[in-house]
Amino acid sequence: MLPAAIVVAGWLWCTASKKLALLWLVVLSVAYFVVGLSKVLFKGWGIGLESLDIAVISGHAMNACLVSTVVLSLLLRQIDHRLRWLALGAGLLSTWWFSVEYVGQTIHPVAEAIAGAVVGSAAACVFLLRLEKKDVRKIPLPALGIGLAVILLSTSIPKYTAEGVLNSLAVTLSGAEKAFMKPYWRTSGATAPL
Repeated sequence: MLPAAIVVAGWLWCTASKKLALLWLVVLSVAYFVVGLSKVLFKGWGIGLESLDIAVISGHAMNACLVSTVVLSLLLRQIDHRLRWLALGAGLLSTWWFSVEYVGQTIHPVAEAIAGAVVGSAAACVFLLRLEKKDVRKIPLPALGIGLAVILLSTSIPKYTAEGVLNSLAVTLSGAEKAFMKPYWRTSGATAPL
């Protein structure tokens, strides 16, 4: 999703303003920070939200809900500006389905996928509401074509995950011997650490 997020910044730079492109990068960074912080807290200290069964916030779900929804909104605005709310609804509906049915079944527990979807959806809504107050021109065809090509090509290259970096950071900051991988409350018969 990172290549798509960079494409969005480029499109905004070309069609709206540098300020709006920077706002996108700030919203994206805040969402990534929230997910990253949850992972460092858990991996380094074992801190999670036991009552909600959330050890970490899913970055997969957050990325899908944030980036895909904004990309869809920008693309449908090219056809007709009135489609922007349909794009928001369709983007959130499809990415929530992906988060619960795929991420929540294969990568994370459902609660962590939902937490990621909440963070990503909130960030997408905040950004798209800010976009409402700005005049966004149509994306020039060359920029649109290049951006779509980058997004399509990025789906076929090997994926990089930040898990190794986050594990190292968490261990370094906490002084733990190794990163926490599974919360104690998901282990049968376990009790909370003292």
